[in-house]
Amino acid sequence: MDKSTFDEVSVLWAEHLGAFEPDDLREAEVFGRPFMLLDAYLAGCVTSYVGSRRGVLGADQLRIISDCARDLRTLLSQLRGQEGRSYVARLARIADLILSDHPETRPLSKH
Repeated sequence: MDKSTFDEVSVLWAEHLGAFEPDDLREAEVFGRPFMLLDAYLAGCVTSYVGSRRGVLGADQLRIISDCARDLRTLLSQLRGQEGRSYVARLARIADLILSDHPETRPLSKH
C-alpha cells in the first residue's frame, strides 16, 4: 500500500460521504444499469479499502472497482451538469487511485 494514495482516497471518500447526490444523477444509467447501483457497488469496496487501514482488497473487489471506474468514465462523458460531473469525477478518481495502489489490476470485463 502506498500511504499517500491511501490518504488521498481517505480524504476524497470523506468528502464524498458528506456530499449530496446531484439531481441529474438520480435517473442516470450506464449500460442500462442505474447509477445508484454503480455508486453502491463502489461504496462497498471503498469502505472496505479505507476500513482495512491498510488498503487491502480481494480480487473480486478489485474487479468491481475496475468495472466501476470504466463505467464512471463512460458516464462522465455523457453528463452536462457541473454538479453531476464533479460527483462522478470524484468517484472515478477514487477508483483510479485504488487501482493504481494495486498494480496487478487489469481491466477484467468489457461491455
